[in-house]
Amino acid sequence: MPTSTVHRSLTRSVRLATLGLALSPLMVMAEEEAIELEAQSVVATQQVERANGPVAGYVASRSATGTKTDTPLLETPQSVSVITADRIRDLGSLTVQDALRYTAGMRGETYGLDSRGDWSMIRGSAPSIFLDGLQQTFGSYTNIRTDPFTLERIEVLKGPSSMLYGQTPVGGLVNLVSKRPQAEQRTELQAQYGSFDRKQLAVDSTGPLNEEGTLLYRVIAVQRDSQTQVDHVKDNRLVLMPSLTWKPSEDIEWTLLVNVQKDDTGTTSQFLPHRGTVLGAPYGEIDSNTFVSEPGFDEYDSEQVALTSQFSWRLDDTWTLRQNLRWQKSKVSYQTMYGWPPVLQADNRTVNRVFSISKPEVKVWVADHQGEARFDSGPLQHTLLLGSDYQHAVTNRERASGAATPLDLYDPVYGTFDPSGTPLSEDPEQRAVQKGLYVQDQIRYENWLLTLGMRKDWAESKTQGREGQKDDDVTGRVGLTYLFDNGLAPYISYSESFQPIIGLNSRTLDPYKPIEGKQWELGVKYQPLGSNSLFTAALYDLREQNRRMPDPNDPLNTVQNGETRARGLELEALVEINPNWNLIATYSKTDTEVLKGAPAEEGKRLASVPENMASLWSQHRFSIAGITGFSAGAGVRYVGASWDGLDRLKTPSTTLFDAMLGYQYQNWNFTLNASNLEDETYYTTCLSRGDCFIGSRRTVVGTVGYSF
Repeated sequence: MPTSTVHRSLTRSVRLATLGLALSPLMVMAEEEAIELEAQSVVATQQVERANGPVAGYVASRSATGTKTDTPLLETPQSVSVITADRIRDLGSLTVQDALRYTAGMRGETYGLDSRGDWSMIRGSAPSIFLDGLQQTFGSYTNIRTDPFTLERIEVLKGPSSMLYGQTPVGGLVNLVSKRPQAEQRTELQAQYGSFDRKQLAVDSTGPLNEEGTLLYRVIAVQRDSQTQVDHVKDNRLVLMPSLTWKPSEDIEWTLLVNVQKDDTGTTSQFLPHRGTVLGAPYGEIDSNTFVSEPGFDEYDSEQVALTSQFSWRLDDTWTLRQNLRWQKSKVSYQTMYGWPPVLQADNRTVNRVFSISKPEVKVWVADHQGEARFDSGPLQHTLLLGSDYQHAVTNRERASGAATPLDLYDPVYGTFDPSGTPLSEDPEQRAVQKGLYVQDQIRYENWLLTLGMRKDWAESKTQGREGQKDDDVTGRVGLTYLFDNGLAPYISYSESFQPIIGLNSRTLDPYKPIEGKQWELGVKYQPLGSNSLFTAALYDLREQNRRMPDPNDPLNTVQNGETRARGLELEALVEINPNWNLIATYSKTDTEVLKGAPAEEGKRLASVPENMASLWSQHRFSIAGITGFSAGAGVRYVGASWDGLDRLKTPSTTLFDAMLGYQYQNWNFTLNASNLEDETYYTTCLSRGDCFIGSRRTVVGTVGYSF
């Protein structure tokens, strides 16, 4: 909707004032360990940090996502971005896809504001979502959205990763790392209020349960009551996440995590037509709060119970054994109506609607067993990883769909159709099993590091009443890194992906074929000695076969085409200018093309993939008149234009501004976050089938926290 001149002047003044505050000097973020090691090398400082542990500030130095071993990021021959808890908090991220906004090569909010999932793209492909190194998402519209308050860090592995993780897409994966019990007693209480009547309470408490400190606990709880920018769509949530760590010695550690979550929301994606959004229409632009479904019928309610076990045993100076297990059960009630086809009728106001009811239930068993050996053979230093993993997912679904009554998008009148009593049909039960064996060796010779890995996968999917489908493949990765003494680490790598797809083409009921991919990557990482900054650059060329694309005949279905290519450049800088001033700067250029596919698609660019993206975020801590504890941050995000999949319609580029103000006094912390500061109405994706997706409007959230 258009914004008045007065309103724009006010928001620009606020933006300029915030940017001015962000250029002030600031306060130190230092841990006791960092002070003790101040005069030592970066390598020594890195030993304090654990690959799955907390990080002070924005820059992590270690990660296990890229190798499944506790490895410095400089030694990982593939692009890995780590979003720390401090960064999630400063950005005011309300969802996982919010937290991914300032990440090179990563496009969050692919389908705009979407209550159904944390959609994103890495290098032109939708990533898999992992939680603590184990796959979390199975199928479409069958999972909950992890709350960022429960996370220690978010790690993005870019490019194929099947050698380590099995069924993952060519673009990469997002690994969510849960908060785990800590030895220091600490409790945080948090209250939020913000746009769209968002009210949230949260608690995070951790510490020892006995004097010896061998038994640690953590309890995280979140309760939210909220509306959204779309009329009649709420966003309520309840999370309970207790965890327990048993650590009888320095060599043995066993953590159990329980996650119980219930989301009560609806469908914020409205599948609005091109005319009235990015194209002109006789009655003007469709309001961003327009609701195409039916109040009282529309819902996207999800429930999940998950139990995760993480066990580690250091047998001696050479061998360490690890076992990660998860049992997970989730169910979703997804009821909605949408315009189909998404085209305004002859009156230029009305769309024909269809309804859809889907009630899936998924049970998942996941296991990953690892043996790690660190040893020398002559002048070579080895970190050898042997592993096997197993996944078993069972999906049952009831559903119904059909025609509904039309709706005037400019003056909607509801209550003309109620499909609530429609009989549901039961889909055939689907079972998907994957077994994998893998081996990896990180071999170091002086300043050279060679990473070699290979994996064998066996995948089987079976639909009740149909012949099962079996697939197997061998994937690998090889990477070569040279570690200069000044913190510079150039590398080159080749990696492959293999992704069996759980689910059926809902129109043909045929199982999907596995998606296969391969990538070459050339890059450099730089962490100046004695600094807490990290600079990365990467060039890549990747190919993907049997890619899933939006179905031109059904917005809730996907189809597969032949072969696609993506190649590009990614630049990312995480800079600690001084101990009180953090800076994030990113740039991505992505060139995509359909090499083989339907005649209308060949030679065209992939849908929803901007050619250019850039972002800049600056955050400071400072004092005023001798009073410390103030902080301010400001950011700008540019998302370039993208195409509809047939190169007929361009989704315009957009530039968005974000800001934060904070004040810490003793144990109290007060924060105000604003995203899309100028309240820009923009569209993230428009598809060739006729629909567009609206981005998030201005969101302002105030947070009060108390820690003790």
